[in-house]
Amino acid sequence: MRLQYQTLQTTPTPIPIPEITPAKSEIVQEVTPFTTPDPYPIIHGTRINSTPQYAFQYRQPEFSKTYTLTGNAYGLMVNVVQGPLYIRYTIEPKYDCLKDPDTCRGTVLVPVNRPYMTITVRDNQTQQIVAEDGYGREYSSDIGHYHFTGTVSSEDSSETQPYDSYPGPRYIPVYKEGQFQITIEGNYLDTTVAIITGTSPNPLDAMEKSSAGTTSTTSDDDEDW
Repeated sequence: MRLQYQTLQTTPTPIPIPEITPAKSEIVQEVTPFTTPDPYPIIHGTRINSTPQYAFQYRQPEFSKTYTLTGNAYGLMVNVVQGPLYIRYTIEPKYDCLKDPDTCRGTVLVPVNRPYMTITVRDNQTQQIVAEDGYGREYSSDIGHYHFTGTVSSEDSSETQPYDSYPGPRYIPVYKEGQFQITIEGNYLDTTVAIITGTSPNPLDAMEKSSAGTTSTTSDDDEDW
């Protein structure tokens, strides 16, 4: 007896694949940026008197010294108990490339060594660089004490008046407390560096103390007479 087997072939039913459409709005969204809070926020107010205001970099420095850079380097250790820390500096270059560009143009036979300087501020504990600036090369050629003069005309050009401009000293701000190691290195220039911190006296306070001392001295002399 012969048995016959019949093979049943079944066709598999395809599983539908969900179509994925790129939803850009779900992948990238605009959110509120995460920002580090400013430890020294600027408080805006309305002036009610005519008392002059001084910028922070014009406070009386805790330390000031002039260095002559001839390819060497100097170091300072600053303990900032109250911030911020401002490193104010001016430059006296041997060749002023900004004021007189011809002094910095050498020849094949007579090269000119251009002045440069770098001030690096490091955290004394981590040795990480927290700020850096300088003069020449990749930095600005502003010496920090230029005096610009010129004339300005009125809208109808009927009057012309002279004007003076003092851009002011250059400075490096560090908005934190701690111990910082400052390295000053360069060549062909002299630089005057001043250290200003949150404990540096305000010029207005110094003037008031000076005037108060003068008044008390005068009153004591009057009592003697």
